[in-house]
Amino acid sequence: MEWFVLFICIIVMAILIVYMRKQMQIDKLRVKHMLMENEKRQQEMIVQLQQQMQGMFQNFHGVVRQDLSTLNETTTKKLFTMEKQVHDTLLQGYAKTDTSMHQMIEQMIRIQESQQSLKEVSTSIQEIQHVLTDKKTRGIYGETELYTILENAMGNHHMLYAKQYKLSNGAIVDAVIFGKETFSKICVDAKFPLENFQKIQKATSKEEQKKYHIMFIQDMKKHIKDIQEKYIIPYETCDFAYLFLPAEAIFSYVYAQCEELIQYSYECKVYIVSSTTLMAYLTAMKSIYLGVKRNEHVEQMQKELKKLQVEFERFEKRYRAISNDFERSYEDMRLLQITAQKLIQRFKDIEAVELTQEHIENGRI
Repeated sequence: MEWFVLFICIIVMAILIVYMRKQMQIDKLRVKHMLMENEKRQQEMIVQLQQQMQGMFQNFHGVVRQDLSTLNETTTKKLFTMEKQVHDTLLQGYAKTDTSMHQMIEQMIRIQESQQSLKEVSTSIQEIQHVLTDKKTRGIYGETELYTILENAMGNHHMLYAKQYKLSNGAIVDAVIFGKETFSKICVDAKFPLENFQKIQKATSKEEQKKYHIMFIQDMKKHIKDIQEKYIIPYETCDFAYLFLPAEAIFSYVYAQCEELIQYSYECKVYIVSSTTLMAYLTAMKSIYLGVKRNEHVEQMQKELKKLQVEFERFEKRYRAISNDFERSYEDMRLLQITAQKLIQRFKDIEAVELTQEHIENGRI
């Protein structure tokens, strides 16, 4: 019985297998048919799509061609405009560059000239430094500055001053100013104390400044003392003298920082002057000298003025006489002119009468 059931099962399974195979074949045919239809549809769709793509491509080609033409035209115009702008910009750039080059060349020439001037100034400064370093040369510079001021203030009038004047004690002073009575001979000596003054300016501490300040005052006191002993001589020179400082900076420092030194110079009657103050003193002295000279000749001038007054009175009398003669001559000329006008008018009247008579005789009137 079991075998029979097994057999029946096998037969059923065989039938099922055969049925399933047939069903699979049918499904395969259906699938193949469906695939063929799908392929056909796809081919039709592809053909339609190709046609659509061709149409779109043709439209796109036309649009692209038109856009490319427009773009080409626009690009050409823009390129032409850009080329013109670049050309103009380059021309302007070249012009500006050329102008800048000319300016740069001129500036370089000026710089070269300035460098040459700086070299000359540097050389001059070195020469001045050499002058200021050497004591002898510095002394000559001070004397030259003094003589220049004397010439500017008093000219070449040797009655007013003298250079390198020798005194009775054998000392030779740089300059003497001649005056009257009290101001008979005023001695002026140039001094240039520079070393310690420069050290004061270059000092880096107050201690150094104080040290060189004391040394500077000592130098100046020595100069003042020398001038007092050599150039102030009783009954020969004035009872005071001038110490001339050719540097305004040193003079300003003395009067600003060295009150002790100024007091000492007053005690020794040696007055410290600079280029500016000496010029003022000399101008005042020249005015006083000219005033004294003028007063000396006042009496003589008054006599001459009286003589001149007599001549003026004589001139006035003669002028009045000539003026009266001229007035009389003018009156006679005026009367003579009146008489001449009357004579001329009388002749005109006579000519008019003769002309009228001639017209009557000719029967015209």
